[in-house]
Amino acid sequence: MNIGIHPNSVRKNNFLSLMKSYERNYYLLKEMIDFRILNKDNVSKKFTRKTDNDDNNIRLTINRISNHTAEIKFSYSYFKSNTYIDYISLKIYFDSKQVEILNFDKLNRKINYNNIQKFHDIRLKKWYKNYFLHLWIKNCLKKGYSFDAYSKV
Repeated sequence: MNIGIHPNSVRKNNFLSLMKSYERNYYLLKEMIDFRILNKDNVSKKFTRKTDNDDNNIRLTINRISNHTAEIKFSYSYFKSNTYIDYISLKIYFDSKQVEILNFDKLNRKINYNNIQKFHDIRLKKWYKNYFLHLWIKNCLKKGYSFDAYSKV
C-alpha cells in the first residue's frame, strides 16, 4: 500500500528534514512576495493586500535588511478598522534560500546542549512551526495574497 506523504511530514526530528522545510518555505514565500521589494529603501515600510477570497487584510512590514538576510513581519486586520494584529515574524536567508520563524512562540534561544533530549525537543518544535508556516503560506497563495511594489501603503 502506497501512502501519500506530505512534503514536510517525514522524519520530523531530523536536522536534514528541518533544513528542507526551511528551504521549501523560502520558495513558497518567494511566490507570495516579490523579493525585489526586500531592500534597504523599504525598511519600516508596510505593504498591504486584500483579496476577493478573504475578508482580512494582510500587512507585510520589512523590519531589517542586510546583504544576506531580511526580517519581515506579517499582521492581520480582522476588523473593519485599520488596526493590525501582529501574526508572525520571519527571517529570510537569501544565500542559503531558507526561512526561519522568529516569534511564533517565546522559544528561549539560550539552549543547554548538554541535555540531548531537550535539543531534540527544540528541533521537533521548530519542525512543527515550519510545517505550520508551510500550510499558512500555501493558504495565503490559494486565497490570492501577494506582495509587490504596488501593494505599498
